[in-house]
Amino acid sequence: MYLKNGSKGEKVKSVQEILADLGLKPGAIDGIFGDKTELAVIRFQEDHSLYADGIVGPNTWQALRAALEVHTDEQTLPSTPSVLQSWERVPADKFRDGYNRFFLRDDVAEAYLKVRERVIEAGGLITSSGARRSLTANVSASRSATSFHYTGRALDLFVGSGMQNTRNDPYVIVADGGRYWRVYARAEGGEQMELNAVTYGSRKNGRTVTGKFIDLTNLFQEQGFERIKSRRSFFNGGTWLGAEWWHFQYENGLENGASTFGDELLKVYTEDQLKDTPPWKYRDRVFGENWF
Repeated sequence: MYLKNGSKGEKVKSVQEILADLGLKPGAIDGIFGDKTELAVIRFQEDHSLYADGIVGPNTWQALRAALEVHTDEQTLPSTPSVLQSWERVPADKFRDGYNRFFLRDDVAEAYLKVRERVIEAGGLITSSGARRSLTANVSASRSATSFHYTGRALDLFVGSGMQNTRNDPYVIVADGGRYWRVYARAEGGEQMELNAVTYGSRKNGRTVTGKFIDLTNLFQEQGFERIKSRRSFFNGGTWLGAEWWHFQYENGLENGASTFGDELLKVYTEDQLKDTPPWKYRDRVFGENWF
């Protein structure tokens, strides 16, 4: 099986029926693989750690059938109705191996789009390495089980769009004290600046770069997004993944000492979806204390 946008027939209809049963809203069950069906397939693939290309090949078809079996079994169990915030697909600018779209929680998506509008108007780019993280994603030293990515509150700019070639990268990264970075987007409509750019190869001693830029960090902060610190290991010969300059997380509405990781997870997932997943084990973490 190999179905994609534009495909037609009974097999497409079968895919649409499964997606609809799983609550993924593929549009009309008409056997026509359109944009809504493609979007539903992408969301399913992301939720099940599959390559999110919107194409139903053998792996995605097998996963759809398995998910339907689990869903059918769960229909016999009592459930508590809940109103969840929706996931919204938002656009990004394709750069090298980065993405041209990603998913955020609906209110976070609205804030992001305001940032993107400002950047595009100035002639800059918003690249992407993704945002929403599957509940079953592997957890490691570089992938926290309490990441804002699970809650729909975080996004990553494409990691290869800065700190590499200071002449051509869409972003120039400047040290901003306390292991924080300030990200400047190259834009013809920006201000003429002279920046001390840090690269993966020169982590402590920057190099002077001149051009027209806008302060992307400031634009994100105006809409409620905050940056996180780079890891100490990044400055001591550690992997480049410790830089973290690309990460922005939406902190509006969170209360220090009160908001919990579990509360935020439950705004976008049901407890049945969360149980037995790595993030749910840390549901009692408190914002500002032991959760970021």
